[in-house]
Amino acid sequence: MTSELAADDDLDGLWGSAVLRDRPLRVLGLFAHPDDEVFCVGGTIARAAAAGAQTAVVSLTRGDAGQIRDSAAATRRTLGAVRATELAASGAALGVGHVESFDLGDGVLGRMPLEEVTAVVLPVLERLAPDVVVTFGDDGAFGHPDHTMSARAVLAAREHLAVRPRVLQARFPPQERLLLDLLVEWLTSGEQRFVGTAGFANALRLFADGSSMLGFAADHLQVQWFPAGSYVIEQGEPPNELFCILSGRVDVVRESADGELRTVATVGPGSFVGEEGLATNRPRNAHVIAHDDVTCFVLAPRGRDLSAARGTTAVVAPAERSTPPNPPPISSTAPDGAQTELSIDVGPDALRRKIAALVAHRTQYALDPELLPVQVLGPLLGTEHFAVVP
Repeated sequence: MTSELAADDDLDGLWGSAVLRDRPLRVLGLFAHPDDEVFCVGGTIARAAAAGAQTAVVSLTRGDAGQIRDSAAATRRTLGAVRATELAASGAALGVGHVESFDLGDGVLGRMPLEEVTAVVLPVLERLAPDVVVTFGDDGAFGHPDHTMSARAVLAAREHLAVRPRVLQARFPPQERLLLDLLVEWLTSGEQRFVGTAGFANALRLFADGSSMLGFAADHLQVQWFPAGSYVIEQGEPPNELFCILSGRVDVVRESADGELRTVATVGPGSFVGEEGLATNRPRNAHVIAHDDVTCFVLAPRGRDLSAARGTTAVVAPAERSTPPNPPPISSTAPDGAQTELSIDVGPDALRRKIAALVAHRTQYALDPELLPVQVLGPLLGTEHFAVVP
């Protein structure tokens, strides 16, 4: 262990009781697809690299069966090559020293015989000789068979090594926090109203979908369409949802006690409506009416309450809210005292690197890192969880 790495006590769980005084620690992330490295170990491997570890990331496929979420970034024919390039850019953002990708077939990997995949993984472990290998767990994060196969192949290949590396399996314990709460706090903390773009709105939707799938947030997510002239929000109704406009425009209209209507704003794609009521937990203070046909991305702490009362006499029930955004780190031990679960807070510098690595995967996450601030992304991406394989 290098002296720099030894001083980084928060990372002790990476290497356990091993003491490496003659060379740097070697950490390998081995996964199924480009971008898996970001969510599974991005912040931790960035911290390890900054502390002096020799780091590597290997993807068993080029991700060519994935979605193309930015049509300008790739075509179906070029997607595999583009995603391999994105993986290299992600590795550079994380400070990873070695990046490579195989082409075992995205969407095919999970159906391959274990022996064939192990025959690819074993030479990688022999060549890179890692002290620590990070991969998926048996659940494949959310049941993806390619993820599960990569984890099985790592464990199978390890059995053939004279010196077996420590294996950490990425875990994604479901969190009770809400992306909605983080967005509302951010939107209402500035002096000026946030104005986004259609691209921002779509990127937010994709990021929220991914966060929900991996258990980073527990929001109820949906896309709703409103024809021109219909209510998106009615003044006086309970504040249950946050709306981000994907397309079209809405008018924000205040209704006085005598029924007079006054338009106070017209906003379009990338803008939010509904954050003020959520921040104060008070009835909506204005109507929001579709100026054109409007499509909105909607976040809610629970399903819409269709029976909720409206108007000035309505009583707003206390909102169901999440637990604090940073739950206590997971830490458990086996009967012999060995740590079996591990959580690592990646810290601000590694978090910035992790976000940069995420947006390097442009085909999958067409995000502008400047639009979603660290105060929103940090609670979602700032802690990484692992199960330690004996």
